[in-house]
Amino acid sequence: TTMIPQVLQSLYGYRAIDAGLVLGPGAFVITLLAPVGAQLIQRGIIHPRVLVAISLVIVSASMLYYSGFTLQTDYSHYALARAFQGLGYAFFFVPVSVIAYSQLKPNQNNRASSLTNLFRNWGGSFGIAFITTVSERRQNFHQSVVGANLTPSSPTLQEYVHKTAAYLAQHGYSQADSVKAAYLYYYSQLEQQTRLLGFMDCFRIIGWATLAMVPLTFLIRHFHVGGKPSGGH
Repeated sequence: TTMIPQVLQSLYGYRAIDAGLVLGPGAFVITLLAPVGAQLIQRGIIHPRVLVAISLVIVSASMLYYSGFTLQTDYSHYALARAFQGLGYAFFFVPVSVIAYSQLKPNQNNRASSLTNLFRNWGGSFGIAFITTVSERRQNFHQSVVGANLTPSSPTLQEYVHKTAAYLAQHGYSQADSVKAAYLYYYSQLEQQTRLLGFMDCFRIIGWATLAMVPLTFLIRHFHVGGKPSGGH
């Protein structure tokens, strides 16, 4: 979630409020469907571990969907992907809470709540730090690879620089400034493209890592679900 506004603001020029609006459909889906997931569990229609497995598959698919975006991707595609991601999260948090308290006695709930919140916050902080580091390293990797194939003497690059410099010269730039501005323009394009590739690699990593967690959900001990939830947040 935190990576999406960063992508939108750094690569697409979105304002903070515009990036927030992209997250809106996902929040709406979570708000609408989270109570549905709770009812499915309370009525015994579906077991929490099965619901967690389904939600992980959906979140994984949404991350892999993100990884195919380009610099031409518009608001509607990002909002749709966020809503798809929200569909997975809507059926994730309630069953995870039920599972966390399923093997505990009522007098142990308060201590368990402190531990679950601790690990949730720790996991979020670790995830943000990890993805930030990976995105920077992947951007450097892509920049070195693409830059190695796009040397200053490249005929294609020289052709585009010449055309851009001629256009700028027609609009008031001096000859020297137009050539310099043309090179800076294409360098900024290279930087944007490689930064996007770095972010897309992160989405791909998260997607496959999330999918790898699905088999682990079936190692959760089976328990009977019924009555009111045994724990709180």
